[in-house]
Amino acid sequence: MGGDDAAQQIDRIRKLLSSEEPDSLRNGYIAVPAAGRPVLRGSTATALVPAWQKRDSGLLVPASMQPVSPIDLVLTFLTPQEIYGFALPADYTDSQLERIPVDGVLRFCAQAIHSLALPGVSRSDIDRHFVGNWFHEPTRTRILNLLQEPNRGLVVPQALMLLARRALEICPDYVPDGIHGDVVGALLVLNQYMGSGLDDGPTVISDSPGPLGRELIANQHFNRTRAATHTLARYQRRWRQIHHDLRNQPGMTSLDDAYLECTGVTLDDLAAVGGYLWAAVATQGRFVVPRDELNALNIPEERVAGVLDLISADLPAMRAELLTGRPEHRTEWTFDPFERYPVIRLAGDLLLTLDARYLIDRIFGWLPILDIKFPPSARTKPSGHRKLATQAMQTLRHVSEVYTSEVLHAIAGDVSSNRRVYDDADLKKVFTAPGQRVADAAIDYPGSWIVIEVTTTQLRREAATAVPGESQTQDIDKLVDELDQIDSTIKALRVGESKLTGTPAPAHRRYLPLLVLPEGFPVNPITLTVIRERAAARGLLQKADVDPIEIVDIEELEMIEALQEDSGPSLLEILRSKQTSSLRNASMRDYIICGLNLHPGAPQRFWPLFLAALEPLRRALPGSSGDGIGDRP
Repeated sequence: MGGDDAAQQIDRIRKLLSSEEPDSLRNGYIAVPAAGRPVLRGSTATALVPAWQKRDSGLLVPASMQPVSPIDLVLTFLTPQEIYGFALPADYTDSQLERIPVDGVLRFCAQAIHSLALPGVSRSDIDRHFVGNWFHEPTRTRILNLLQEPNRGLVVPQALMLLARRALEICPDYVPDGIHGDVVGALLVLNQYMGSGLDDGPTVISDSPGPLGRELIANQHFNRTRAATHTLARYQRRWRQIHHDLRNQPGMTSLDDAYLECTGVTLDDLAAVGGYLWAAVATQGRFVVPRDELNALNIPEERVAGVLDLISADLPAMRAELLTGRPEHRTEWTFDPFERYPVIRLAGDLLLTLDARYLIDRIFGWLPILDIKFPPSARTKPSGHRKLATQAMQTLRHVSEVYTSEVLHAIAGDVSSNRRVYDDADLKKVFTAPGQRVADAAIDYPGSWIVIEVTTTQLRREAATAVPGESQTQDIDKLVDELDQIDSTIKALRVGESKLTGTPAPAHRRYLPLLVLPEGFPVNPITLTVIRERAAARGLLQKADVDPIEIVDIEELEMIEALQEDSGPSLLEILRSKQTSSLRNASMRDYIICGLNLHPGAPQRFWPLFLAALEPLRRALPGSSGDGIGDRP
């Protein structure tokens, strides 16, 4: 290239880069061109060009949009150091509680806990509400600025429960006039020191949870979300319908009869009295109800009293309950008395519901089975009680497995003309080799099998409350034991699938193992990693055609059922997309809500079940046709 040509090229480039700029800027800076960073014609200013990335789902999103990670789901709470600019002493909580009557602290805690559960209200809205109620300027503005960060929080449910527990231990029943304590400061100090005694341990996640894993398991167990609509509908199907339909099968017993024989009250009594107290909170925000209101129910007084003896305790009894546990098993997650007695009897014959979650679990969840297993001490155990309690437990476990199968059939859209779900009876009929173990279900999808084991195993108290020791590992090992049945079923499907389906097997198949725990399990990056590592150590589910194990609870399956009714992604699509997402090691609930940005409601079949669960309450209301019960949840 000649000199003139080079000069012309340079002049052309100069015009492209600077002809549109003011003279004062033409020599004011140097721009370095780079791939992917185009500049505006006639300027060295970088153009704002949107870049796109393709998600695994095929959706195109801005490249700047970062996927949600497990760490993004963590909420960190404000401490007195951040709020006031200085730390409060560790004994500040006790020194203040000694100046406040126990009734006042329990009401304070109940109000905050129930506010967090209000439907349609965000966590940040609740925090801002209490900032306005609890603080004055300039502290109020400082806190509101801190709460601008989306993962910061002020009102912490665990701290509120700890405050209620400590109040029962040291608060007086009454204080003299003119004596006042700082209940908000007492609460914030708990925020400051919670978790400070965590033992050192390994920071690399492997085949053991370690101290950090223990805390995460307990945290997730305590903060687990339970929708009342799901809980009541599931109760009606399990406790009142399925077990009645199967009552003539070997090993089954009547849960209604067993409950009455062991407690002296009926399940309908429990649902009516407990349902009344729950409805007072859920529909009217009344977490304190006069005992006299229950006298108006169309239930004999002695049976109302019998229900209250099961689900409530007065202040002395609650204090005694707090002292009965073994000190070495007491952690910052131990709230057993509040779970057993979710209703506290206050002076003046008032009934306080501290946390509606505990109340609804106590009435409509798994916990009524414990009334059969451990009858009230004042009641004589029925003859053959041990056998009766064992049969009742086995009945509820079997009913839970049958219910899970119903949900799986609903999710898969299984009909006689399009068979997709094969239950354990189908698998046992075909795979009959000596020693052959089979899973509870297998779902046939194009090119893939989802092989499912259902277990009603639950966390022991030590594992759920982060007691130091091996309880979490032992509970995880119980789950790993269940994987043997999935592994064995996959091996049988590889060689004998056509015997099950009656059609030729495809050339290539993949297998996705799914463990369903109806009563829930805290799934997080630590627990999933530990389970997968321990499964690998046993040689389970390690072939190249097997995907990583996934774990879901029954409410997550019900969420997927609702998504199917709205023409959402299939169970296989959800599981597969989760395994390639940034939330692959998070819970299924977190992935659906935060990863897929979906917010499924309840399945359509829930509405009549929800109404039926509340029918004992409707019948017990005096002179009432049940107005208000029939409004959609």
